[in-house]
Amino acid sequence: MPIDLSLIHHNPNRDPNQRDPASRATRHSVDLSVNPRSLFNTVSDRANLGQAILNRLHTHQGALAELGHPDYGSRLHELVGELNNDRTRRLAELYIRQCLAQEVRIAEVVAVVFAPPTLAGRSTLAAQVSLRPVDDLTAMVLDLTLTL
Repeated sequence: MPIDLSLIHHNPNRDPNQRDPASRATRHSVDLSVNPRSLFNTVSDRANLGQAILNRLHTHQGALAELGHPDYGSRLHELVGELNNDRTRRLAELYIRQCLAQEVRIAEVVAVVFAPPTLAGRSTLAAQVSLRPVDDLTAMVLDLTLTL
């Protein structure tokens, strides 16, 4: 598996000194991860795949067209402004599955499960995406949070 720079996702709903790992990310703020020696951290194997999947899901489809990747990304941004209802969750699942079908390192998307909407989080769509990487029998679970 490839190696990439490690990203740290800052979540405004948590203590500012805490950071979310790439497997549990929102797109409010992202930084490169630096170790105490001021060197960039890297990720590989499953962590690399998890980070790459979340980057793909949070990138607007077509945003990298000028770089030769017109299909890279997802259509999840099209759901901004929609209500957190069954129709929106079904569209989100469709967009997630379409997006992940582009990733050659995924053998199967096992499940996409949404948390029920709450009064406080009506504009937030929270999902757990279970998938099985190629050449790996153990499923990965990624937490995805989208602001509608």
